[in-house]
Amino acid sequence: MSATADSRAHALASPSGARGGLFGHVRTAMLLAGLLASGCKEPTGPEREISGAKIFAQNCARCHGLDGKGLPEVAGVRDLTDPGFMSTISDERMRRSIRGGRPPTMPSFPHFSEPTLKVLVAYVRALSQPELQLPPPPPPGP
Repeated sequence: MSATADSRAHALASPSGARGGLFGHVRTAMLLAGLLASGCKEPTGPEREISGAKIFAQNCARCHGLDGKGLPEVAGVRDLTDPGFMSTISDERMRRSIRGGRPPTMPSFPHFSEPTLKVLVAYVRALSQPELQLPPPPPPGP
């Protein structure tokens, strides 16, 4: 490689080279902003509250029913209101079941963020504790 070709290759590969400088910094900032934005798919806090009842109604009630008792027409569905059964399941096991599903009947939900999973597990756990007076879940919607 000639000295000129070598210096051009180095300049193109270097952040401060021919394409570096301000353009390189802007490109890097845009890439970083895109990565940060894609990592925040489910904002929480004042922007959007995460509701365990709503997540359950939208994703779980089609098999477990809005009350968590399980629909009779769904074979093998668990009664999530049964304190005896629920006391045998750790939060971590419940999280794994939600993320990975329980083949052949329960689908997986790998897209749930950590905050969403935490709220959903707490809601499901509360279904078996009638003393907690949960608000009724909203009807499933789009």
